Amino acid sequence: MIETPFGPPVEEIPLPEAPLALVVAQVRFPTELRLKNEDTIRSLHDELRRDYPVLRQEFEMHIELGPEGPKPSPQSVWRMGGVDDSGWFVSVSHTFLSVSTTHYTSRVDFLSRFRRTLEVLHTLLSPVLADRLGIRYISRVDDPDLRLRLSTLLKPPVAGHLTGELGDGATRRRELVDALYEVGENTTLQARWGILEPGVTYDLSIPPVLKEAFILDLDVFTTKGIAFSPGELIDLSRTFAERQYRFFRWAVTDDYLRAFGGQP
Repeated sequence: MIETPFGPPVEEIPLPEAPLALVVAQVRFPTELRLKNEDTIRSLHDELRRDYPVLRQEFEMHIELGPEGPKPSPQSVWRMGGVDDSGWFVSVSHTFLSVSTTHYTSRVDFLSRFRRTLEVLHTLLSPVLADRLGIRYISRVDDPDLRLRLSTLLKPPVAGHLTGELGDGATRRRELVDALYEVGENTTLQARWGILEPGVTYDLSIPPVLKEAFILDLDVFTTKGIAFSPGELIDLSRTFAERQYRFFRWAVTDDYLRAFGGQP
């Protein structure tokens, strides 16, 4: 029994059918103008081509705050992925690098891939500062039968009003909890969970759900800059992954683990 959301790391219980919709590790750094140069992107891709042979340029819309108020600004992002639907991607712009997957298998594999990209970037450009490091796990349960069992799949502090009777024929279409926790001097954990209706998202970086779903989104990140050292960044990433996993285990019951193939 995990009685508190924060504390020492807890033993992992593999979930062969884990409902992870997305796992992302991202490091942000001060503007690196060399990453606006296609020759630099080509060199980066050459080093990562074996695992991510397909390179595409995309554009993300960002909001810049200025004297005249919010202003939309497109930002070029280069995405590297597989020929087939491998579910693994490396994304890089002049301010960040990330590794993301929709086919997560293990913490060891994920951090190994992230380490490789950090080492390549460090070898090519030698950045000195990481403005922000974050690890994010997003689980999505959209099976109708499982959604009806949320009161048994989630611990009471998490189930909360999500499983309460509404009365008068009312229907719960959307209900989202957004909690922010300070964990130590330089770490924050943001936890969001709740029910979303189809076509809705709470974060522009996350595609809308296709059908009604329960979402558990755990994001652990630094709150101030640290040295850009691949080894130290990976050690911290491992700690962040352990913190989110303990929170996850505190939030769900053994019935949840069994529902996705775990053996608690």
